Amino acid sequence: MYGSKRELGIIGIMLAFAIPSFGQTTDRNRVSSLFAIVTKTLDSKNTIAGQELILITISDVVVDREIVVPKGSSVVGHITKVIPKGKDGTPAALAIVIDRAVTTDGANIGLQAIIAAVAAPKDTSLSSDPTYGMMRSNEPKMAGASAGSAARTGDLTASSKASSTAAVATAELKGTMDSSLLLDENSQGAIGYDGVSISWSLASPPPLTIFTTKNKNLKLFAGTQVLLRMIPPRRTK
Repeated sequence: MYGSKRELGIIGIMLAFAIPSFGQTTDRNRVSSLFAIVTKTLDSKNTIAGQELILITISDVVVDREIVVPKGSSVVGHITKVIPKGKDGTPAALAIVIDRAVTTDGANIGLQAIIAAVAAPKDTSLSSDPTYGMMRSNEPKMAGASAGSAARTGDLTASSKASSTAAVATAELKGTMDSSLLLDENSQGAIGYDGVSISWSLASPPPLTIFTTKNKNLKLFAGTQVLLRMIPPRRTK
């Protein structure tokens, strides 16, 4: 018999993430799935611990028939550790914690989530992307006119808000167009990223996602699709 609430909490997290998800609507004994896209390229060679990772959701999270995290919300995480590739061949690694969602109406919702899978965008060169070029040319108008983007940022830090509007819009557009093509709820691992693997640490909350690579650096490009699995989130009443 388990003797502490902490032990029971850890076991609950491990059991939750071990259960496959079947659809977006879940209860507390199952796992919610969420699809999102990376808004800014993450490169381990210039990434530091504490740096934020911002995703934009391209699906809803529904709990008990209520949309808790709507499509178009932000998911905020941070880097907890960066390990460069060792001279002895030790793989480079990045550890990521998913912290919270900032919904389109500005609500903050705590998350306990792992990154189950990622899929590289079909074209990883954002600067050569015609969609990016179009968005870039309209960036001044977008920055002033996008009420949805303003609501979605919630209380994000200044560095997060400074991310390119054009890059975010391109990632949103491309991610939405490609979402049915690159990932599904049963996806696992790093699709389209050679030499990259994903593992998790669930020994204690919060859950930790660890990316490792045989390459010199680890890059997750803007527009990368992400599958999150999480304990069903709840809005604070």
